[in-house]
Amino acid sequence: MKATAKMNTRHLSLLKLKMHFPALVFMLLFLSACQNDDENSGPNKEHIAVGNAVSVSDHHVLISGYASENGTVHSKFWINTESSNETEFSDYIPTNTLYLKSINDHYRKVYVYKDIHGQLQNYQFDQGSLAENGRVCYYKNNVLTFMDNDSTGTVSSVDYHNDKPYFAGYFGKIIPSEGGNTLRPETPFVWDGHNFLETLPLPEQASVFQGVSTIYVHDTDEAYVGGLCGVPMYWKNSEPVILDGRYGEVWQLTKSGTDLYAVGLINKHNSNSTGHTACYWKNGELHELEDNAQAYGIYIKGDDVYICGAIGTTPVNYTPCYWKNGVRVDLKL
Repeated sequence: MKATAKMNTRHLSLLKLKMHFPALVFMLLFLSACQNDDENSGPNKEHIAVGNAVSVSDHHVLISGYASENGTVHSKFWINTESSNETEFSDYIPTNTLYLKSINDHYRKVYVYKDIHGQLQNYQFDQGSLAENGRVCYYKNNVLTFMDNDSTGTVSSVDYHNDKPYFAGYFGKIIPSEGGNTLRPETPFVWDGHNFLETLPLPEQASVFQGVSTIYVHDTDEAYVGGLCGVPMYWKNSEPVILDGRYGEVWQLTKSGTDLYAVGLINKHNSNSTGHTACYWKNGELHELEDNAQAYGIYIKGDDVYICGAIGTTPVNYTPCYWKNGVRVDLKL
């Protein structure tokens, strides 16, 4: 990655914004609302869950995600197919491993990294509901840290390389809406948390830019960022790479040896709403997993490809699962 100068953007004074969330938070709020609507539907109320991140340790498949149960959205953990609590889950997680949880009570996206010493580092990213002093910020172990410039935006994702964090997010613009002011994503960026900052160009094929989904740092000069641009895509360093011309999303990227994997979904009807197909790309080649499904996390162990996500046509009927080499395994609710 090549260092660039800091952005010079307009300073915005303290702005408390009404909620403007990317896909994950919209989905969680939608699930909660659907469950609230069904509170009086009887004793067999449906529980909904999704796997966000997957890793494998000592033959244990470890999956973190979220669940919506009786109107309450919370983080969810599985060891193999069984539900687990976070303490037991984190004991199994190997060092140098990052996993994504649900949003917390402050509507912040939460990542946890188990460092080389076995300590858990907690990162929280505000999803645009509050622009502190018009500046980009994040929380590490509940300590607020600001980007050293006056740009308005938010951090969306984190990855670690050599036990050092790297961040991806977007700069945006405050616009009025019926519900109040919102932060509209405009320019994606990569940031090392200190002096390095690089903005990323939107691809010509982008029909919309809704934010950044993930970052993967393979080396100090090789980084990948997933963008929510209406087509499945990512940036390699600052170069956009389009994986398919249909509607789709990339939610995680990783490398195994020289092979690059991107996991997410496509929509064969070019729709951004329902009926997605869970899939992954290996070196740009599409591998479909299942229709009426979506994939969010990937882990490569030897020749085995583990992918987690959910099956279902719409968020209200998502049920969690993972695929091992394309064979689906359902997770218990």
